[in-house]
Amino acid sequence: MKTVEFVETVDEQTKLDVLVEVGSVTIRPSTGKEMHIAATYRHMDVWVERQGNTVVVRAEQEEDFLQRLVRLFNNDHPKADLVIDLPAHCEVMAKTVTGTLEVEGMLAPVAARVITGQMKLHNLSGSVYAKTVTGQLTYTGPLSDDNHRFETVTGEIVLSLPADTNAELSAQTITGSLNCKLPLTNRQEDRHFVGGKLRGTLGSGAGRIKAKITTGSLTVRSLKEKSPELLRKEVEFA
Repeated sequence: MKTVEFVETVDEQTKLDVLVEVGSVTIRPSTGKEMHIAATYRHMDVWVERQGNTVVVRAEQEEDFLQRLVRLFNNDHPKADLVIDLPAHCEVMAKTVTGTLEVEGMLAPVAARVITGQMKLHNLSGSVYAKTVTGQLTYTGPLSDDNHRFETVTGEIVLSLPADTNAELSAQTITGSLNCKLPLTNRQEDRHFVGGKLRGTLGSGAGRIKAKITTGSLTVRSLKEKSPELLRKEVEFA
């Protein structure tokens, strides 16, 4: 495995645009005025450049087809793990093709996407757009009174929110389960044999939350409720 670090200066207009083809990305707030990018990788090309107000970070597979083929037979897969620390006011656009993506503590809007893998979002203060194609999408923490959208084609969405969340909720599953454990006023349900729709108001309804999954489960629950992962661990160690 190789390691490399980059440091970029940041101002009030700076945005982050990061793409990792295979591996993981962790994005978290820092108290300084610089963006620090640390990458550990193998069989990948990692580079950083500035395009106007945007810092572009890429971790892409090496292009040599024969080398890819040899590594496939040797089970020596490419991978890049990135940890990015940046001021919380920076807008974030992040994508992982195969792997995991975790974003926490940012104040600006976040747009996040995972094709195959897992996405974990925590305590974001700006608007959130999050989408996975295949995998699990979780959000934990309060949401601002903005427009938020969570989408998964196949997998699971779990939104763990405070009891005082203010939003108009619109949730839908095409095939799978749908459950909101927070108190909803103006509740409207349209249940089907294999899916359903749910609308209602959380708190004052100042913001908007739209969540949709094609095949899988969608759960909106209290922030105080124990996660399924924690419950499974408790059973294992009992």
